[in-house]
Amino acid sequence: MKKIVVIGGGYAGVSFIRYFSKLDIDAEVYLIDQNPYQYLQPEVYSFIANESIISDIIIDLSTLCRGLGKNVYFFKEKVEYIDPERNEIYGDRFRLKYDYLVVSAGSRTFFPPIEGLREHASGVKTLERSLEFKQKFERKILQKIKEEEKCYIVKESQFNIIVGGAGLAGVEIAAEMAYYAREFFKKIGFLCEGLNITLIEAADRILPGMDEFVYETAYNRLKSLGVNILTGKKIIKVDCENVYLEDGDYIKQDFFIWTGGIVASSLIGRMKIKTNRRKQAVVDQFFRPEGIDNIFIIGDCAEIKNYETGEIFPPMAQIAIQTGEITARYIRDLIKGKKPQVESPIFRGMVSALGGKYGVGMIKNGIKFRGFPAYLFKELVFLHYKLPLRHISKKGYRRLLEH
Repeated sequence: MKKIVVIGGGYAGVSFIRYFSKLDIDAEVYLIDQNPYQYLQPEVYSFIANESIISDIIIDLSTLCRGLGKNVYFFKEKVEYIDPERNEIYGDRFRLKYDYLVVSAGSRTFFPPIEGLREHASGVKTLERSLEFKQKFERKILQKIKEEEKCYIVKESQFNIIVGGAGLAGVEIAAEMAYYAREFFKKIGFLCEGLNITLIEAADRILPGMDEFVYETAYNRLKSLGVNILTGKKIIKVDCENVYLEDGDYIKQDFFIWTGGIVASSLIGRMKIKTNRRKQAVVDQFFRPEGIDNIFIIGDCAEIKNYETGEIFPPMAQIAIQTGEITARYIRDLIKGKKPQVESPIFRGMVSALGGKYGVGMIKNGIKFRGFPAYLFKELVFLHYKLPLRHISKKGYRRLLEH
């Protein structure tokens, strides 16, 4: 019986094991992740805004694997090293051989060499960081309420939230923070005219490279929520009080959020394979690194291309999910002795939350929408992904109880 090892229980890894389990192949599948859950990062903004709880943004991997069948196993471990010559992976407490290896180790926040950035930045790339973010933000607000008799109406007492980086993640978090803060103070009756949220982007505009409709919708929404937008400004230093800009200006900060891009998991760097500037694995049309036929690298930790057009796909959940499904078919064909047919993911469009029940979306066929319909579409997309996994996990939970 063939043994398939999957490293990483994110969108790509979970998609692979879910799809492969349906193919009725005589093989054992081992999913390995250092966390016992899949973290649904695109839904984290509702968690930060107190619209959901932790259990809404995670999927239990142990019960999920059990629900997928008797030949799918989960191990909570951290992989330290991959040996392609011996077909083995290693961790502190284990060694495991494989016939086929699927690396879907994901990505981490990119921290450029900006003085003080790591020490003073909050983020949402992991569940721990999003929880810390939420608690730190709410503690800061409570501290201000206790310190200021009239909240922060006085200009010198303003509470300043700075968001560094105005890609999709930065825009979403700035909009959600602005909306949440406004609703928070409205509900408890405090005056908060002095609350400042500033979005800083080194490029000439927010959402660089995005469609004009998406850009204009996001820009207008941010302005309506009172977000200050600074473009063409490069951050050169951060300390506990200020964010310093290249032009000599600085902005007071009480809470600093960094969303300036991603790099691949450090595991990719330890594989001694070709990588791009994001430290993602450079792979062929079958998602394999050069010269290695039985290792597939998918999701955010790989540079995924459309091999007909040469277009490089952005690191998005929809692309990760598709690479998992495609790789399942590749490995199925290899096990059956067939030659795999090249497949490329399809970019189906995008949808982004912009605070509260408001969003912006664009589907590949040209349909564009904003406001509540975009928010509703986003919710339906994630329910379509999440609900089947919840059902499988419940099935796995019942099976575990039976034994």
